[in-house]
Amino acid sequence: MNICPKPDKSPIRHIPFKSNKISVLGALHFDVENGEFVKKVLLTSPVERRKFRGSGEHGSPVRQVPVTSMRKHRAETLFRRERERCAAFGSVKNNNVLSGGCMEQQGEETRRETAGVGAARAFELVQKELVSEYGVDFYGSYISPLRLVAELNGALLFRAGSRVAKERLNQQVVDRLAACMRTYEPRVQKIQILLEHEIPEDVRALADARIEDARKPEAEPARTPELTFETFAEGPSNFHAYTVAQMIGAGVGVTFPVWLVHSPPGCGKTHLLIAAAQEAMERGRKVLFMTGQEFLECFQSALHKKRDSSAFKEMVRAPDLLIIDDFHRICGKRATQEEAFDTINELTRRGGQIALAANHGPDGLEGLDDALKAKLKGAAVSEISEPDASLRRKILDTRVAHHARANPGFSVASEALDMIADRMHVTGRELDGAVCQLLIEWKISGGINVTLEAAANALQSKLAEGAERRITVQIVQKVVARHFNMSVQQLLERTRRHSIARPRQVAMYLACKMTHASLPDIGQRFGGFDHTTIMYARDRIAALSETDPNLKAELEGIARAVRREP
Repeated sequence: MNICPKPDKSPIRHIPFKSNKISVLGALHFDVENGEFVKKVLLTSPVERRKFRGSGEHGSPVRQVPVTSMRKHRAETLFRRERERCAAFGSVKNNNVLSGGCMEQQGEETRRETAGVGAARAFELVQKELVSEYGVDFYGSYISPLRLVAELNGALLFRAGSRVAKERLNQQVVDRLAACMRTYEPRVQKIQILLEHEIPEDVRALADARIEDARKPEAEPARTPELTFETFAEGPSNFHAYTVAQMIGAGVGVTFPVWLVHSPPGCGKTHLLIAAAQEAMERGRKVLFMTGQEFLECFQSALHKKRDSSAFKEMVRAPDLLIIDDFHRICGKRATQEEAFDTINELTRRGGQIALAANHGPDGLEGLDDALKAKLKGAAVSEISEPDASLRRKILDTRVAHHARANPGFSVASEALDMIADRMHVTGRELDGAVCQLLIEWKISGGINVTLEAAANALQSKLAEGAERRITVQIVQKVVARHFNMSVQQLLERTRRHSIARPRQVAMYLACKMTHASLPDIGQRFGGFDHTTIMYARDRIAALSETDPNLKAELEGIARAVRREP
């Protein structure tokens, strides 16, 4: 479900270099005949051209300079990497790779291979050359704001940011821009740089329409009948999240513009988000669905490749409902988190809504920026815990029915499903995997109904693993509180009193040893403690048990009680 355009992978990599003596535009080039690297430099001023006249063929401003031994190793490394990267695009021809500089320095054969890439792509490539030729300051002030609008009567129309920029560009850049554009796209005849009001009305209207289309999600969540509210197995562990997702899909949840749902992997977060997205789209709302990884990659591509994130900002801030799954993937990425914070503020300011899904709540997300953490703490938060036996049974029935529609005749004995629900203390995703295993068993057996014995044999390893994982943090807390003659609420009190702090440390220690929960998740279930606090409690109790046999025996007794807990 990819809604974000993939970054364009150009076969040409621009690596400009600077000379200590002259201002040049250069490129690393491999001389096939001589088997060595040379720099091809383009002299950029009349003085420099006169100085080096005759050094190139027929007084050409292009001069070949052998690469020094100091730079040879780096050049060879660049060449090798470039060949490996470009091989898939067919851009390596006769061992000749251009790694930077101007396309005028390529051979005719290479030029023909790169010609006809389209005006938009050509302008993108040309910008990389112009930043080296004109400098960062000039480029940022005049060239970077330049926008390609349309092609009209054989001319490319560009929109300048201001009248001053238009005059400077027409004086210094337009001819050079046209020459570079024709290198990539030979059909370009001339270039016109205009201001907004100078662009013809029909062209402007067409451009505005295309901009509006670009602001829409490139791909909406695919209509997936198996991921709807009707196919979602609802139970006590997910009732709150299920209800809120329905409200968001129906458009009645605007009173909470930001919603965060968190759970361990495989508990149904993505199912709820897709169901809400499909419901919202059926009601006519503009929806953008993306993962945290897609948000990260698209933003970084816009930031580092084009040095312009405006298109990305327009895309993520345009919809009525923005949904980001696996939001925790952006944690630790400072710039991306800042953009996410700004996106949340801007989208909610104009009445939009954001739904996020993560593996942990705000306090359990490691590397989360303080400002973003504070924003999420003020959001509506729903937690989904691992399903209980009754919910696991409902999930199994749903998944068996789903596979039976695609495989007529597939069925599993009721007692087999009861056994799986009772013994496999796992998430919904793992239950789906178990049903897939039963489907394989059914096909191998020739379409015979999967019996209790057949299910037990097919899922032997999964049943053993599921039995071990049935112990949860909540069970540990319950047993420890009962052992120390207190309530679970007392155990979770944030106090330093020894009568409560020591049992709480014991519970943290056993949770680390007997469950599969992560340190942040354990800390969250103990009231929002940091993972370092959990580590300290674990190591403290472990060290004391090594020197205190009574404490060691007490821990073993509590552990046995936890294993016996139904």
